[in-house]
Amino acid sequence: MAEALLSFRSVQHRHALPAPSLFRPWGKRAGPGIVGLSLDLYEGSVLGLIGPNGAGKTTLLRMMAGVLPVQKGTVEAQFDGEGWRPVEDLRRWVGHMPEQVRWQGRTTVFEALSQLGEMRGTSEKKIQRLLALVGLRSRRDDALDNLSQGMRQRLSIAAALLGSPKVLLLDEPFNGLDPVAAEAFTALVRTLAAKGVSVVISSHMVAHLEGLIDRIGLLHRGQLLDEGPLEDVERRLGLEGRYTMTGKGTADITSFAPAGDILAHHEDEDNWSLTVKANPESVLSAAMKAKANITSWAPMRPNLVEWLCAATGMSVDDISLEVASSAMLPMRTLEVGEDE
Repeated sequence: MAEALLSFRSVQHRHALPAPSLFRPWGKRAGPGIVGLSLDLYEGSVLGLIGPNGAGKTTLLRMMAGVLPVQKGTVEAQFDGEGWRPVEDLRRWVGHMPEQVRWQGRTTVFEALSQLGEMRGTSEKKIQRLLALVGLRSRRDDALDNLSQGMRQRLSIAAALLGSPKVLLLDEPFNGLDPVAAEAFTALVRTLAAKGVSVVISSHMVAHLEGLIDRIGLLHRGQLLDEGPLEDVERRLGLEGRYTMTGKGTADITSFAPAGDILAHHEDEDNWSLTVKANPESVLSAAMKAKANITSWAPMRPNLVEWLCAATGMSVDDISLEVASSAMLPMRTLEVGEDE
């Protein structure tokens, strides 16, 4: 198992909201944010941080990047291999790619990166290597106005890597990318992880994280509900062992899939589909014995709403994908026992 590099224990950052009174017109109160969150980041591992809009993903990434202060809790790291030590300045070790960076103007790609590199004392040779790493070497003399959205995202990653960070934070990196650009971006993230960089990707689009992340963290109302390897979290939340089967023609579904195992079923004159939660070998074997015309058979990953419903115990109607109210209170974290 990969070794933990950075550890957050019961950390908190709550935004200050105006709360004026007669004698304190400038008064403030603690609003929504991150509350009581504990999380370890691992070397060469990609963590997918998912949650609805307003869950606190951007606030958490900014706190992890050192942009927002840790108001409570502790932060420790073992970046130098000499044991765990408190971290005074996260910005020294963490690279941060915000959700939207407006690269624009007639400045060239190389000039823009060089200007940022001057603040970190980055050599021209290293900037050249970074441009090659993110696939922009042939675009170094292009004006920022001429870059596509995918190229701008690559440039943002290069800027985040200027300080050779141990941890890279990516806030909604797939926004605005077409499928080809998204696949190229995915390959770049895998390359960085293979070099030992710990990567955290914030997203509300679970499909983009399929096949990319090693671990998943479920964030809702400022709290981390569950985190760990995908298979472990699925098992703890009862979302494992789900499969989708499709076929042509008609089929006697009940002959190979007991009613208690069927999660969804659709059938028309030409095709049928079936989603089950059961032992895959037994269902597939029974379907073949029943001479069902099977065209596909694949495991089914949960979507965002299913993850959150299972983690919170709330219904689909109660899980809101709207931006949370500023008056929102943190929710109680789901407790998961060792034997569950």
